[in-house]
Amino acid sequence: MPPIEPKRVAALRLELAKQIPKFPNNKASLLALQQKSLGGLLIDYANWAIRFVAPRPRKIIVEASATSDPRWATLQRDIEAFLEKAKRGDELTPHLSLEPHTRGYTPAASAKGPSVNRWADKDMLLNVMGYHHFHPSLTIEPGGFATRTNDVLFALVTREEFTLIAIFDHSVFESEPGQPLNPERERLWRIFDERMMRGVPSGAVVVPPPISTSGHPIQLVYLAQNYARLIARVDPKVDDPLYIASVTVGMPFTLPAKPKWKWQLQYLDLGLMEKASRCFLIFAKGPN
Repeated sequence: MPPIEPKRVAALRLELAKQIPKFPNNKASLLALQQKSLGGLLIDYANWAIRFVAPRPRKIIVEASATSDPRWATLQRDIEAFLEKAKRGDELTPHLSLEPHTRGYTPAASAKGPSVNRWADKDMLLNVMGYHHFHPSLTIEPGGFATRTNDVLFALVTREEFTLIAIFDHSVFESEPGQPLNPERERLWRIFDERMMRGVPSGAVVVPPPISTSGHPIQLVYLAQNYARLIARVDPKVDDPLYIASVTVGMPFTLPAKPKWKWQLQYLDLGLMEKASRCFLIFAKGPN
């Protein structure tokens, strides 16, 4: 018999399956996610959630590959205003792609066969290069999103830094198998290769961030596996007052006499949320 899944863990697994936008958005897609183990589901969740950027203050770095672009002169005002938002830690979701809001997971990407499109529910350039892309317009439409622009900003975003890499038009997303790269796509790869090789001694071997055969970055696969192990290790102790006291010692808040905890992911920070006080104990920090 398979082991009985603890209630808190089952609640997290089902909540994550519900949160990920599915296409087609039907019961079959939901069931495909609900039937996965927590570790497997966390891979799908991380693949979707990494497409967003957590709002927190960051140091701004602007690469010469951005300022040397002829478009910098005409877009500078909007870009600098956008970078101020990133510096302050404002919510940047309005400037990101619209796709993650409706296309987070599809069972078709996990099907078997040579003609399967593994990238159907993934941001290929983000997974391969680690670059988010942003629409720099500061005009927010009624739907809550920045006005879509042909020119987009590519940036490398960590928890501490926001590095503006370059400006591209939307042809950078176009690529046909077996066909030559268009100028924007070719420039993107040239910039990526240059940054990967920066500071590397002559003759050294450089290995780009590896991608699994499913199209998921190995970094996110490891993150999902580590999160699943952490939950399995910590969950049996959560109802022990002595354990909770040990992990909350010195923290400036007061818990209820009988706290009720649930596992939660905020962007990709994993922790325990106390339902009444809304205290969030972070056990593992996500990439951004």
